[in-house]
Amino acid sequence: MKIRLLVMTTALALASTPTLADWAKVKEAAAELGSAVSETSKEAWQDVTDFSKQTWDSVSRWGEETLNTAGEWTDKSVTTGKAWLETADKKLDTMLEPKTPAEARTALDTMADTALVRLFNEQPSAKLLFDQAYGYAVFDSRKFSLMIHTNQGSGVAVNRQDDSRTYMKMFGAGLAAGLGGKFYQQVILFEDKARFDAFVNQGWEATSEVGAVAGSESAELTAKYNGGMAIYQIGEKGLLLDANISGSKYWLDDDLNKE
Repeated sequence: MKIRLLVMTTALALASTPTLADWAKVKEAAAELGSAVSETSKEAWQDVTDFSKQTWDSVSRWGEETLNTAGEWTDKSVTTGKAWLETADKKLDTMLEPKTPAEARTALDTMADTALVRLFNEQPSAKLLFDQAYGYAVFDSRKFSLMIHTNQGSGVAVNRQDDSRTYMKMFGAGLAAGLGGKFYQQVILFEDKARFDAFVNQGWEATSEVGAVAGSESAELTAKYNGGMAIYQIGEKGLLLDANISGSKYWLDDDLNKE
């Protein structure tokens, strides 16, 4: 209201001023108007920022509580999960190409949560398998790390016993174009400590023997592991049933694991 009144006052003043008016006064009036508009813009932007932060904090709490609570992924969970993803994906769009290791770690942690919710929405039985898992790892084709290769993904491996996190890289031919979509995500569940520790400490290269889990048979997968691992692949439009990860390699991201 104040801005509108100031605009009208300034406009009337300028309209009634002779052609040879004092230009200094005109500039002064314009400067005052600009300052008022600027301050109002700052207030409006701050309101939006505060709202966004409050919304994201609320959403984050739901995600954390849901992922850490054992139990079936219900129709209600799916509905809430869709709303959660809508907000989370917008948040992730602001986290692309992080400038520091700290920013990259935050982006990858957020990304991992979105991948899990997206997976459970697509295949609720995966939640029961997740509940049994010693740990898990999630990778994404988008640039959420300090990486430079186009076909290199980044991710995080999480020990569910103590929530410790190890940041990793992934190399795979399908990552270059996100397998034809905006992004490509991969979720790996580990049945026990030995399998998880080996993946994190020694790295891993996928072979054709994991195809039964990563390929079309994953559509029939219920609560069971294949060789101590369960691998799911997710695209922008949902679960990918025919993607092959043979030849994909995983290793530590030294830059992000530094204290």
